Amino acid sequence: MARKAVKIKREKIQPLKKKRKLSEEAKEKLRNRLAEMRAKKKPAEYKNISKKVLDLSDDDKYSFKNVKEWIKESKDKVAELSKIARSIKSAPLEKQKAAAGVDHKKAYIRYCEYYLKTGDWISMFSGANESQKVIPRCVAMAYYPDGTPKRSVGVFYPDINAVWTSGMDESEYVTQGNREYPISETVALTDKQFTANI
Repeated sequence: MARKAVKIKREKIQPLKKKRKLSEEAKEKLRNRLAEMRAKKKPAEYKNISKKVLDLSDDDKYSFKNVKEWIKESKDKVAELSKIARSIKSAPLEKQKAAAGVDHKKAYIRYCEYYLKTGDWISMFSGANESQKVIPRCVAMAYYPDGTPKRSVGVFYPDINAVWTSGMDESEYVTQGNREYPISETVALTDKQFTANI
């Protein structure tokens, strides 16, 4: 003999909400008290953020506000890609791409956080979607033994005030501004001379 399943419909019980009934005078007192507390509150001290970053205006590309937005967008992207990487419905190749994307975005978040702490941007790209290429800047010149500077393509050099390209020639910049490069000598850092003879 077959038994019929009986469905019992349960009603959802909503929790009771206790409402305070306040007079208009009491509400005004609370508003005033809240305004006083907000006035006493000190501005936020960003002790972990570099002063160089905090001194930039909000309009600057690398301002504190903009970089915080980049971090937030990257964290949202990490959450989105993590779901794809863990999903049963995703294809293996799709999971692999999503996992690689998660690792990449986490690295970018670390670069942004490093910038906020130190004021030095170490990533090759910047922006919310890493769409802008960063041009490295030379902060300490290196020289060959004959005194000519060592240069790398794609790096900004303050002595010539330009980005070095493969078509540039050093001879064009040697005489610019009566600039003289120091001739360095190779000096041993130890007091002993080493030879190849054993």
